[in-house]
Amino acid sequence: ARGSRATRAMGVGLAVAAGAMTGVNAVPFDGWRTTRRRPGQSTLTFVFSQTLGVYAASTALYLAWAAAQAVRGRQVPHSPLRPAYISGAMWAAGCTGMMVAIDELGMAEGYTLCAIGPVVVSALVSALVFGEIRGAANVRAFACALALQFAGVGMLAAGSGG
Repeated sequence: ARGSRATRAMGVGLAVAAGAMTGVNAVPFDGWRTTRRRPGQSTLTFVFSQTLGVYAASTALYLAWAAAQAVRGRQVPHSPLRPAYISGAMWAAGCTGMMVAIDELGMAEGYTLCAIGPVVVSALVSALVFGEIRGAANVRAFACALALQFAGVGMLAAGSGG
């Protein structure tokens, strides 16, 4: 049950776009931290504006979707809101931790720890605890992906003088 070429190409394109956006996720914070921050200003000043912006944008998107569904005469399920709200609060807590880590450790160390660390942990849990990686070819691809992650971390560390 493999997807069509167009579906696979779209999947690859979306993965590359997501990776590119994730890769620059903390750049606005680092720019503020190094050039715009006033002496004594808390890291939480930036965190509040970032998380409030995400909350406002998410709410606007949901309301637009709900309005479009109402115009079409479709039922709008509200039950997904609670888990989405809770996961958003968890994301905000994680984002706060990431900003504090970047502020305390520096961009290269803090961002690497906060962005790549959780990916490696969740990948290992997925593979080792839940057995979601099956077949020799998939295990090799998974090992290769982890090796690339570690190589990237090594290059970041070497490039930052760490």
